[in-house]
Amino acid sequence: MGCLRNIINLIIITLAVIGFLSIGGREYLENDVIPTVKKVNTAFQTEMDNRGKSFTELSLKELGAILWDSVKSVIFVKKVANGYETTEIKGLMGYDTKIAEDLSSGQKMVLVDTKDKVLLDLNKTDKAELKADMLKLAKKHKALPVKFDDIDIVELGKWKALNKDLRYAKVSIKDSASNSEIIAIVSTLPDETDSKMIVTFAEKSKFSRKIAEKYFKKAP
Repeated sequence: MGCLRNIINLIIITLAVIGFLSIGGREYLENDVIPTVKKVNTAFQTEMDNRGKSFTELSLKELGAILWDSVKSVIFVKKVANGYETTEIKGLMGYDTKIAEDLSSGQKMVLVDTKDKVLLDLNKTDKAELKADMLKLAKKHKALPVKFDDIDIVELGKWKALNKDLRYAKVSIKDSASNSEIIAIVSTLPDETDSKMIVTFAEKSKFSRKIAEKYFKKAP
């Protein structure tokens, strides 16, 4: 019983730390972390009821497996269909995120539902100012799927995505770990109540704008 309590406490502490470090607020803890932990606890209790066993009748390994399955059922949903491997992550950083990998090329498409928050203003035409905003955003949201330390803005423009004409920034990212160059397109759908951010990226030799446009043509 004590070991199980420690595992649950660790999850709570980890989620809280991520929230406070990345967003820095009590609001995130109250609106996102605590509700997520409560959902995990409900899923855990449901699974325990289905097994018809008490805590003392299960090993620590079994309890850990049940708890991890409960976490995954609440936060992660993964499936393969129509040429994509899709992972849905619920409540990460207070946002719902969908990551789709094109199985033929490995290019990834990321859709982040940022709700009422516009994370990046792509109306800016000054590349230096926009680059500073993007690096600041990356530093602030280190738990999001897309990470980078430095970028070069290659192109600014508009494209068709999510059934709208959206502004985008095409960037080159140096991946020091693999000594390779990553090409990415970042775009936002600014809306007062239903904002979204989309990112598509791949190694330079594998990047295809057409693959991204096909996926993002309609809201997935």
